[in-house]
Amino acid sequence: MQQQKLTEQESLKLISKMIYEAKGYYYENGMSALIYGFSILICSLLSFLVAQKYIWLPLNPFYILVPIFFVQAWIQRRQEKQKKAKTFTDETIDYVWIGFFLSCIAALSALFAGVDYLVISFILILLGFATLLTGLIAKFPYHIVSAIVCLLMAAGSFFLQNQNSYLVLATAAGMIWIIPGFMLRSKFKKILKTEKNIEY
Repeated sequence: MQQQKLTEQESLKLISKMIYEAKGYYYENGMSALIYGFSILICSLLSFLVAQKYIWLPLNPFYILVPIFFVQAWIQRRQEKQKKAKTFTDETIDYVWIGFFLSCIAALSALFAGVDYLVISFILILLGFATLLTGLIAKFPYHIVSAIVCLLMAAGSFFLQNQNSYLVLATAAGMIWIIPGFMLRSKFKKILKTEKNIEY
């Protein structure tokens, strides 16, 4: 089997990746987490109000997530360009969440089978699993603890199976995306401040 030779540019990119990986470099401004978190929180609360017949909407609130997904993808792409290097940790976490979103799309097919609230339970399991992997890979204790709580919520949601399931999902969105999003924003601002001080 013939080994493929790396070009000079590819070699430098690989070395750069390894250096930043060794330094524990992580460049994430938390915007993606906040977009997903608040979007799912709002959709969940709207769905709860519709189910309770407090309001009426012409479509399922979760359809709002479709354009938001494309907006977030555009923001993510811009953020990727600002990174000094995309580490192996970054790539692995990206793959975990791509798997999560693809699995969610597959789980949503249950809606067409008339299984409404059961979908939320499955999504909570997937969310807990993806969050646990992220916490273990990034060595982020908050994610590990919140993932375990999310999995317990998922187990409890199987016994719920009513409009209150939307409130459970809203709580999970706040715990898994919104709180860490603000934590990452705070850390990101500190990193930017440090980098500016070093430049001057």
